Amino acid sequence: MASLKCWSPAQRVTLFSGIAIAALLAGNVLRACPFCLSPPMTLVEEIAASDIVVIAELLKVEVVHAGAVGIPQSTVRIREFLQGSELSNKFGRLQAGQPIVVRQEIAGVPGDLFLLFGSVPASRVSTSTESTFAANTDDATLNLTGESNATGNNDGIVTADLKTTESASQRVQRTSFLIPELISWDLSAPVSLEAIRYIRNAPGQSIPQVHRLPYYLKFLENPDPLLSIDAWAEFANATYEDVKAVKAQMPREQLRQWIADPTTTPERLGLYGMMLGLCGNADDAAFLEKQIGAVPPTGRDDKEFFRYGTDGLMGGYLLLTGEDGVAFLEQTRLKPDVPTDSVYAAVQAIQFVWSYESSLIPQSRLKSSMRRLLSNSDQRILTITNLARWKDWESWPELERLFRHECADDRATQRAIVQFAEECRKATSVDGSPLEFAAAATTFLAQAEVDHPALFRSTNNAEFQGP
Repeated sequence: MASLKCWSPAQRVTLFSGIAIAALLAGNVLRACPFCLSPPMTLVEEIAASDIVVIAELLKVEVVHAGAVGIPQSTVRIREFLQGSELSNKFGRLQAGQPIVVRQEIAGVPGDLFLLFGSVPASRVSTSTESTFAANTDDATLNLTGESNATGNNDGIVTADLKTTESASQRVQRTSFLIPELISWDLSAPVSLEAIRYIRNAPGQSIPQVHRLPYYLKFLENPDPLLSIDAWAEFANATYEDVKAVKAQMPREQLRQWIADPTTTPERLGLYGMMLGLCGNADDAAFLEKQIGAVPPTGRDDKEFFRYGTDGLMGGYLLLTGEDGVAFLEQTRLKPDVPTDSVYAAVQAIQFVWSYESSLIPQSRLKSSMRRLLSNSDQRILTITNLARWKDWESWPELERLFRHECADDRATQRAIVQFAEECRKATSVDGSPLEFAAAATTFLAQAEVDHPALFRSTNNAEFQGP
């Protein structure tokens, strides 16, 4: 995908608004980091999802010629089981010290270690050639200190191509004996001894997440990307309440250093901003305000480009400042002529507080801030969607005015207003009686359907999934 810097503001707001609206319509899913992109599976999850996971050592890489065709293959030796050892112990066909021949070229030098994920395809029918496996070798006793007691001659390695055409039921029966040739292997990047220790010591999935997160704090910026990405994914996959519960253990000073680093990636910047908001103090609030900036970036040069992840800084800032922080965002972002990216970041921060910290700032204050964006054509549809979700029926008079005047030729915005009216007309007071705004919305819908029949047909179409 091309860099978001190359996208026009209109393209970016279309992308982000579409994602946000889809999330809003799907319901309020309280993920840990609302400012992170979708995180990958964690190593613990990947290991748990695999039938077999081993630490393997590269022995050699060669090209085997079949006629005029050269087929790369790599020979590795199992050093340790991380998953599936019970299968090995039960059937004895797969053991530590056993060489494996993998039909691909593994980038590395002999002695490199890496993870090997294996799955037993018990339910699919295949007529292709499966990956090959080597026979047991009893002369290899290995440890993970970097030393090997293997003879080094690779004797006993047997490669075999096994073509299968049996039915699914036959395949299940065969794999129940752990026939090595039926295992499909996926390779990961090489792993260091530190990474192996990290995986070994990682708390298991059965341990509550709130007790697992402290382990990963110290690896968030580890020089090994395998560790730092996995540690970030653990936080991004946790619930917000679990992340909040470990705020006393968060490294405040380090968070500030990481946030100030211009090379910090957007998903990390957003997470770190939120974390600093959870564990910080007044000095950290001033720091975040400076990082956000009183003047939005214009994008005129490299130094002025919007920094993706700023929405997380704003979210953390609101955690520390409450209503005063909302006023700052109104004065600097929620006003005319502010670049779309900066406005949208502020909207995300306000949505975050509404969804995750509903008692922090009065809801009436957040509604008032959101209404300011009804005059912003780029943000209007997303704003209407938020106001409907927040049941801000008091904004109906302004929406009706927009429908009839500024947005008279804007079919998309009119559809959003019609959908708002459909929800508003159902609104009742505490005693169950219809609200004044509900009656007004009902009257509007009856007349608008007469005046704009085509609009109502498109709005009520079953394929239409939101404004």
